Amino acid sequence: MSDNKQPNDMQEMTIASWVTMKFVEAKANRQSRTNLEKACIDAYNGDTKVTKPDYASNHISNYIHATLETIRPIMTDNNPKFQALARQPDGKDKADKVQTALDYEWDRAQMGLMLPKLLTTCLVTGTAIVYLPWNNKKDKKGQVDPILVNPMNFFPDPMATTIEDAEYLIYATYKPVNVIKKLFPDKAEYLSGAGIQYDDLVAQKVTAPVNNQILILECWCRDYTEMNVMDKNGKEVKQKKYPRGRVITVAPNQGIVLKDRHNPYKDGYFPFVMFKDYDVPFQFWGNGDVEQLLSPQFSLNELNNAIIDNAKLTANAPWLVERNAGIPRNSLTNEHGLVIRKNPGTEVTRMTIPTMPNYIQVKVDEMKNDIESIAGIHNSTRGQAGDSVVAAQAIMALQEAGQARIRLKVRIMERSLAKLATMWYSRMQQFWKDDRIVRISDINGKVTMGEITPQDLTADFDITITAGSTMPVNRNAMLDLMIRLGQTVAEDGLPMVDREAIMEFVPINNKQQVLQRMQQRAEGQLQQEAEAMEQQLEQMMQMVEALTQQVEVLNKEHESMKQSKKESELVKSGYDRGRNSQGLTDDEIYGIIEEDKKIPDEILQEIETLSDEEIAQLLQVFPDLADIIANNS
Repeated sequence: MSDNKQPNDMQEMTIASWVTMKFVEAKANRQSRTNLEKACIDAYNGDTKVTKPDYASNHISNYIHATLETIRPIMTDNNPKFQALARQPDGKDKADKVQTALDYEWDRAQMGLMLPKLLTTCLVTGTAIVYLPWNNKKDKKGQVDPILVNPMNFFPDPMATTIEDAEYLIYATYKPVNVIKKLFPDKAEYLSGAGIQYDDLVAQKVTAPVNNQILILECWCRDYTEMNVMDKNGKEVKQKKYPRGRVITVAPNQGIVLKDRHNPYKDGYFPFVMFKDYDVPFQFWGNGDVEQLLSPQFSLNELNNAIIDNAKLTANAPWLVERNAGIPRNSLTNEHGLVIRKNPGTEVTRMTIPTMPNYIQVKVDEMKNDIESIAGIHNSTRGQAGDSVVAAQAIMALQEAGQARIRLKVRIMERSLAKLATMWYSRMQQFWKDDRIVRISDINGKVTMGEITPQDLTADFDITITAGSTMPVNRNAMLDLMIRLGQTVAEDGLPMVDREAIMEFVPINNKQQVLQRMQQRAEGQLQQEAEAMEQQLEQMMQMVEALTQQVEVLNKEHESMKQSKKESELVKSGYDRGRNSQGLTDDEIYGIIEEDKKIPDEILQEIETLSDEEIAQLLQVFPDLADIIANNS
């Protein structure tokens, strides 16, 4: 569209008229989809009864609700695990901070409660939409405020196949007129409340008269209007007036433009993320499970009611009474011991009602199996194993095989969650201008606090979701596996997993307290071991000191022996010349030369009992000990 210069009132009316026209076009294009979504919602809520006489059964066994409520808990059993992948090498050091900020935001916005609601909408209607605006009015710092959008309030460009290629998107809602006046005070005098014109835009069925509502259209569109600007060289060039798109908020019934502005988000995307149950190529809306289950559900309702009606007739067959039998009307009941008085010659009997053919019950079972096959939900998915399957591993294998269709749904959901998280991070990059204290808790209940600064969010990241992180885990099997891994020693001498990994699957609430007690016991044991080693070290030092003293005595004796030997050699050299003439032997000349003294045996035994480390410490104190031991061996 173009916004040529006109008087303000005429220009405003033109813009409001354009948005209203696009809304009417998109709503007409969406009408068949709206009717289908209504039928799916009614079927999920069990509101599929048809008008029948009072005597006819109108029972509903809601297999659709049971099927969807089997799928939903499996897909949302755990919170998603975010992974921040840096686009540039300089962002790797900030990945942990980004993941911490996303975990904090997930808890703050209570997305753990919104996700199951979102998934219900997705499974029932085929599509769920999350609107992700920045709300700067809840506190001084502002915050991301995700909104779950009713798909029937969302009107895309009829030619769009995705949000990214849509020329415009319109979010239509009814709001109380006083709320709108407060949001747009400069337009308050032109606004007035009225009734609800489009019932499709109101989720709740309103039976009482309502006169205080006003229809608001928020149109996100791509505007290709150009304007002349001066470049750096002073040359006039054309430039888009709305490079990131345009947002127009309109009250169509009053023909008023409440607000007209640029797309406020730097990423340039429309702030909507779609979640689809079955993502059909080249189709804007996704297909849901209920859409495929409507026909078998209606057929089952008819068959079940036929069986119930037949059972009523079989258990309470009608009476055949001749007109002149003298039986008053409504006097024949099922009362026990009922006495019937009739005129002679007349007949009063019960009619014989044929039983329901066997193929009817067979057809009911077939229809139930059809519902399970269409939805991909079987007994193993519900945790029910056959009579012949008793082994735990076999049951786990059946459950894993039975969740193949659900895992595909989970992958599609996680892709949309990753897109939502990436857009969420873009909001934090743009609007988090102050330091923020974040607090998160892990699966063991440990609460950690940290600080996120704007500098931590400067790098660009692609946010992904760990595959299958939202799927349930067989905790008993994982606990058994973790215990066995904890008992398995790796090549470095340490167990394959630590106690924290084991405690993650222990079914208790106070995991953190247990870990703290174990840590305190370990610290106490280490302290006792340290004290014992200190005592052993003192004893060893005392032993080393005693040995050192003995070695010093031996060293002195050894020096004395060496001196005596030297003197003996001098004496021997003086008597060499006269020895032959006198015929004396060495013993006669010198006497008995005293042999070198040895280290006492008890000391050698004590030295032999020492470890290698203790002998090394002993040699550091007395380096000559090795030579003395060798000489005296």
